[in-house]
Amino acid sequence: MAQIVIYRGAEVAGKTAVAVSGGRILALGTGDELIGAFPGAIVRQVSGSFRPALLDGHLHLLAYGRALGEVDLARLDLAAACAALTAARARASGWLRGRGANAQLLRQLAAEPELLRRLAPLRIWAHDLHTLLTDPESARALGLDRHVPAGGAVELGPDGLPTGLLRETAALPLAQAAEEDEGGAEAAVNRAIQALWRHGIVGAVTFETPEGVKAVGAATGKLPFRAYVYETGHDIGSGARPHRMGHRSALVGAKFFLDGTLGSRTAWLVAPYADGPGRGLPRHDPEELRSRMRSLARRGFSVAVHAIGDAAAEAALDLIGPLPAADAPHRIEHLQLVRTGFAERLRATDVTASIQPCHLAQDLEDARRAWADRLDRAYPYRELAEAGVRIALGSDAPVEDPSPALGLHWALRADAVGGGRRHSLDLAQALQGYREGVYRSVGMRCENVGPGASANLALYAQGPEHGDGPVLVLSEGQEVFKADGAYVEA
Repeated sequence: MAQIVIYRGAEVAGKTAVAVSGGRILALGTGDELIGAFPGAIVRQVSGSFRPALLDGHLHLLAYGRALGEVDLARLDLAAACAALTAARARASGWLRGRGANAQLLRQLAAEPELLRRLAPLRIWAHDLHTLLTDPESARALGLDRHVPAGGAVELGPDGLPTGLLRETAALPLAQAAEEDEGGAEAAVNRAIQALWRHGIVGAVTFETPEGVKAVGAATGKLPFRAYVYETGHDIGSGARPHRMGHRSALVGAKFFLDGTLGSRTAWLVAPYADGPGRGLPRHDPEELRSRMRSLARRGFSVAVHAIGDAAAEAALDLIGPLPAADAPHRIEHLQLVRTGFAERLRATDVTASIQPCHLAQDLEDARRAWADRLDRAYPYRELAEAGVRIALGSDAPVEDPSPALGLHWALRADAVGGGRRHSLDLAQALQGYREGVYRSVGMRCENVGPGASANLALYAQGPEHGDGPVLVLSEGQEVFKADGAYVEA
């Protein structure tokens, strides 16, 4: 029989000790009861409370793992960013990769062509991963001064040549060139999983390119982490069907983009932005996606659609509402702005609302400017919950930090958006969104903490709603993260 470990001293489902073996919970009780029932067990003294470990309902494992090794420009001003990039260039050969920059910083860097030449070859993602800055020569080398992909935009300077700012599909050729130079996809996914364990996350819905799908399957074959994978819809072959990629991962769905993001002003809107011209940038004509989505759904794929603006949300629901049901429900990602009555229509179609409250950490002031005249319809978390819509919460890492503490903070404080309506979830709704909602979104049953259940547990001093990270995390009964002083051997 596998070794039995008893953790005693912390509250767990109304008891004060839990016995774990073979990846499952054997029993709950008092410490003395379990020690008596399992002589010879390892006994570890802990304090605090065990919670069910959480899942992330939307992230990108490969991109997150790669981002962990990039220059982080989040919240830096121009001088600090220039210093960080120059120092990194002195240490690096090949592509210099950065991430997390806001729109203003990218514009300021793009106005410094000599700096960009010194940093070349360069790839910096905006924090929303929908705008990219490169050096002008790299953009020209890929032909982006002659051809702009459909659904993309290339910013040109007064000389008619690319400044290096690329948006939406125009960024993809450059991003691919930089990633090919990096390699090590499985190692990057491993890094991502290990970072997520530190946050008490033991599984995720992850959105991947074909390279990422392969890397996730390989990594989860070795590490105790559950992955439910959506592959880019245009990359799925005509004969492919949903399938298990091992006992911990499965390809369950296909993802499509209808628009961009608020920060890049490419979210597709019904009415123009309040602080500037235009209604955003549709990535695809919805009618061009309809038959492709129908074919994938008939083969059993869950269809996920990226839709941030209200026009994109309406188009997404129009596309996926009539689709045949799959093993996992169809879903719409982000839903940062919707039209009146959208939540009731979404509930009637049994489509999952996949939302990321942590986006408010960087988008709040932007939303107040761009959607000043429609804030009552922005970030409609409360409306979705009260309508009975299935909600899955996530982080969109590496766009935002995957910490559930950050996500819960903004889920509980989303009323800061304003507009005269409630936006916030309550604590029970938010915690449900990080666990039961994610399981249900991929067609899985959520286990209660009790004998026979998988030993996926996180030990907290208080809990993520208080800003805590876990001190001990068990995934399939394995201690995948342990802070100093998490327990004492009894």
